[in-house]
Amino acid sequence: MSPPADLAVVIPVWNDAEGLARLLEQISRISAISQVVVVDDASERPADPETMGWSAERLGADLVFARNAQQRGAGYARNRGLAKVTANRVLFFDSDDRFTPEFAHLMAELPREGFDFCLFAHADSRVAGAGGWGPLPGDERLWERAGILGALNEMPDAARPELIQLSAYPWNKVYRTDFLRETGTRCTEIMVHNDIELHWLSFLRAGHILVSDRVAAVHVVDQHGSRLTNRSGAERLEMFRALEPVARAVAQAGPDYTLPFARFAMALFHWAGAQIAPELHAAFATRIRAFLAEALTPEAFARIADADPDLARRINARLAWRDAAEAA
Repeated sequence: MSPPADLAVVIPVWNDAEGLARLLEQISRISAISQVVVVDDASERPADPETMGWSAERLGADLVFARNAQQRGAGYARNRGLAKVTANRVLFFDSDDRFTPEFAHLMAELPREGFDFCLFAHADSRVAGAGGWGPLPGDERLWERAGILGALNEMPDAARPELIQLSAYPWNKVYRTDFLRETGTRCTEIMVHNDIELHWLSFLRAGHILVSDRVAAVHVVDQHGSRLTNRSGAERLEMFRALEPVARAVAQAGPDYTLPFARFAMALFHWAGAQIAPELHAAFATRIRAFLAEALTPEAFARIADADPDLARRINARLAWRDAAEAA
């Protein structure tokens, strides 16, 4: 006889009742899921599963619904959902993403205790749309360099500095609920970039990480939609609220993570710079300069320069930037 299901899925949703309905339909066919927590982030029309025809009986899992009085972002919604979790394991999942059949196999293999979180592989809809399968090329290279092969293994210590550089997604990890609660590991409560802190601090605080190369989820990206990830306003500048605690933790974690974090941060700055409205570019560059000056000690910069001179050159260019008022 199979052990009882013991996995909570926390789903933040904002103006995506259609996507939520598709996801709940998938969940109803996954026997490993014991609890579903939906947190509506003040959608224009409340995405209440019960009003959409879903019940715990139909879902095959306990169903919890909460609605934010005002929009606070997915980070706040995930934290609020985590507080309502009763299962021993938890997965944060987005309403517009999808499970693959591999997820059920992963859950059948995953132990109920003795680990802090399990990282699993994913596919990206942009790659699938081009006829491929798997993550974006940058993430694919990190998986290849880490050399992870197998349905479920303990993550080698040497692989952590590689895999910590994966895109900071919340839905490619099954967590032990008490690990998050005991360490205080949470999402940053900002509108975008709210998963950076969760991702990085999970790696830095975990004692026992499992990893699977099963492609257990598909990340669905609408590059022309109105989702929060497509925003270009001042909320992008809030990323530093997530980066600053991570930088402090990286400094305490030792030299192995200096270069990975510098690469991650500089890639994020490059990507976000293309998203942010032109009138915010100077403010963004000023914040980047201040962040790098605070985060990188001379010793840390020397390690970066020795390992990756081009990265050091780009960091120096950011540090040397001056806006028109300063240059006058």
